[in-house]
Amino acid sequence: MTLRAFRIVGAAAADALEALHALVDVRGALEEAGAVTVWLDQALPEMPFDGLAIHELPPAAANATSTGLEHDRAILVAKDLLVRPPWVERPIGFGGIELVVPRGMAFGSGEHDSTQAALLALHAAWKAPTSFADVGTGSGILALYAHVRGCRRIEACDVEEPAVLAARELIPGSEVTLGGPETMPWRADFVIANLTAAEQHAALPGILDRWSQKAALVLSGMRAHEVDAVASRLPRVASRLTRGAFTALTTPPSA
Repeated sequence: MTLRAFRIVGAAAADALEALHALVDVRGALEEAGAVTVWLDQALPEMPFDGLAIHELPPAAANATSTGLEHDRAILVAKDLLVRPPWVERPIGFGGIELVVPRGMAFGSGEHDSTQAALLALHAAWKAPTSFADVGTGSGILALYAHVRGCRRIEACDVEEPAVLAARELIPGSEVTLGGPETMPWRADFVIANLTAAEQHAALPGILDRWSQKAALVLSGMRAHEVDAVASRLPRVASRLTRGAFTALTTPPSA
C-alpha cells in the first residue's frame, strides 16, 4: 500500500482532522498544538476551513511503503475498558471490557476524543438496558459496546453508507439503517449520539422521539463553547464528561 502524508497547520487543524475521519480512510494521524499530520491512501480532500497551511510531505518522509498499521496500539479508555484493532494483541493482564474494532473508513475506531468521551459516558451510565440505539454510528463502536455488554436489541443509523456497512459487519444481527434517527424502526431505552454540535441540534427532535426514557440518553461531540446550547434543549442533564476538547452529556431516565 502506498501512503501519502499531509501536514495541516492552523487554528482549525483539529477540526480538519475531525472532518477527514468522516470523509476518508485516515491511515494515521499525528496531532500537535495547532498542527496535524495525516496519512492517506489518496489525495487530501478540499478542506472547508479558513487559515490552513497544507503541504504534502515527500514520499520518503511519509514512509510511503508502509502498511499504515505499524503504530496502531490498544487504547485504554478507562482502567476496565479497552479498544483495539484485531491486529493488535490484548495487553497482558487486562481483564476488563474489550472492544475489537478494525480501523478503517468509518469514523469512530476509538482514537478520537469525542468517541472516548462517548464511551466513558456510556460506560458510566450502563445499567443493562433491554434495547439500545446509536445515532451516527460511524464504525459501530458504541453499538459494539452494547453488544459486548449483552444487550440483544440494538439498532443504529448513519447518513454515510460506508459507516452503515461497517457497523453491520461489526455487529451481525443489529438493525443498522441509512439515514437519521427517524429511519430506525423502534424506540430504544438507551440512546447515544456522537455527533458535531450542529448535527446534534438538527437530529435532536428525532433522537428524543426514538428515546423511551427508560435508560440514559448520551450526547457527545460538542466542544466547550457548544455544550450549554445543546444542554438547554434536554429535559435534564445528570453529568458532563470531558475528554480532550469534547464533552458528553448524560440525561438520566425519567423517574
